[in-house]
Amino acid sequence: NPNSAEGAFSFCTSSMGLVNLNITFRPDDVLVATFPRSGTTWTVEIVRLLHLRHITRPDHPLSSGERKLTQCFLELMTPEKGSEQIEAMESPRIFKTHAYYHECKFLSEEKNCKIILVYRDPKDIACSVFDHANAKLDLQRGERKLQNVGRRFFEGRNLSRSEGGPADWLDLNEGYMRNPSNYNILYIKYEDLKARTGETISRINSFLGYPPLTKEEEDEVVWASDFEQMKKTHSELAGNTEGRIGSHKDRLSADSVGRINKRVRELRDRVDESRFNLTCYLNQ
Repeated sequence: NPNSAEGAFSFCTSSMGLVNLNITFRPDDVLVATFPRSGTTWTVEIVRLLHLRHITRPDHPLSSGERKLTQCFLELMTPEKGSEQIEAMESPRIFKTHAYYHECKFLSEEKNCKIILVYRDPKDIACSVFDHANAKLDLQRGERKLQNVGRRFFEGRNLSRSEGGPADWLDLNEGYMRNPSNYNILYIKYEDLKARTGETISRINSFLGYPPLTKEEEDEVVWASDFEQMKKTHSELAGNTEGRIGSHKDRLSADSVGRINKRVRELRDRVDESRFNLTCYLNQ
C-alpha cells in the first residue's frame, strides 16, 4: 500500500532498475550511501558546500543551486534515460543511494568513485520513519502505531529486493562495512555528525582530497549545513523534523528495543567492531 508507512519506506528503498545503470565514474565523483533516515540529504549538502569552496565559475550548477545538474538519487534514474542523464551532469557529481552494496553492479569495474557510508542507531531510524511517514502521507488510523513501523525493516523479513522490496538495516550496512571489493569508503556515524559536526566535516573534507579547513571555514560549513538553513533551500525537507540522538527513548516499547538491538548485535558480530563501535547503540 503506497499510502502506508511501510509502503512509503518500500518505495524509497526500491532498487529496481538500479543494476542496469551504465555509469562511467570520474575521479571526483562521490556516492553517499545510507539506510533511509540516516542523514542522507545532510551529508550530500555538506559535500556540496565543500566542493563549492573550490568552484570559481559563478555559473556552475553548484553555485547556482541547480542541484539536479550535479546531484542525483540513483534509485530515481530509469535504465532507459538514467545513464544518459548521469553522463550529462557536470563535475563534481554527487550521487546518493539506499541500495545494498551488492546491488551497485556499476561499481564492480570502477574504483574511481569515493563512497561515504553514514550509519545510524536503528531505533532512532524507526522513530524517524514513523514521523516522516506521518508528515508526508495520509496514513490510516490503524497504521499510526509506532511499535508496528519498522518491524519488517529490522527483523530481516520480506526482503524481496528483486521485486522492489524494502532494504534491511543490517544487510545494507554490512555490505559497505565489509567492503569485499575494497572501494574507497569513508565511514561516518550519524551520531558523530550530530555531536561533533565540525570535526566530522573536516574528515569529509580530507576524504575529498581538499586542503585542511581553518576553524573559521569549518564553522561556515557547519552553519550553512544546519537544518534550519537547509530548510530554506531544500523543499523536500518541508514538514521534516531535525534528527535527534536518542529520539527513541520513551517512544519504543521494551519489546521493540529488544528486537532491534538483536539486529545490532548480529551486525556487530559480523564486522570489525573496533572500526564501527556498534556496541554504543546497545547502551542508548
